[in-house]
Amino acid sequence: MAASSSISRHPIGHPGGRRAAKHAATPARFGANQGDFAAFLHMAPMSQRRIIADGFDATIVERVARDLLGVSVQSLLTSLSLPSSTILRKIAKEDRLSQSESDRLARVLYVHQLATEVFEDDTRAAEWMNRGNVELDGHKPIEVLDVQPGYDRVRDILNRAQFGVAA
Repeated sequence: MAASSSISRHPIGHPGGRRAAKHAATPARFGANQGDFAAFLHMAPMSQRRIIADGFDATIVERVARDLLGVSVQSLLTSLSLPSSTILRKIAKEDRLSQSESDRLARVLYVHQLATEVFEDDTRAAEWMNRGNVELDGHKPIEVLDVQPGYDRVRDILNRAQFGVAA
């Protein structure tokens, strides 16, 4: 009985299987090219979700650290609680990040965009993200983006600043 039910499923790698669908849905190296940050931030939410689920190109880690935040890759990985050896290996192999790794990087992109709107300057946004904040119990905003409640709190702080709402 088990054999007959497995025949009706698409095997991995077969047209219609999970592997085929994964690579057909998105560019092979999303996140590796100049302009990918802006393109991602202007996509519809469900398109962003698909890109995150498929995994950013691992080289996005270097670009986010250097180009957005002005920090070392190691500093970014530590802040986001990402395993250094795993991520560095993926960068070297030009591999993709996992869904959860990509989600953490996407949170950095979202927060940086909002902070840039609030501070009207991307350098000031990066500085704010890397400075301890009393409303985050002294943590840097970048350090609390590894989990949803931290991300929500950072967005709340920025939204209140943007709209002039007191703490």
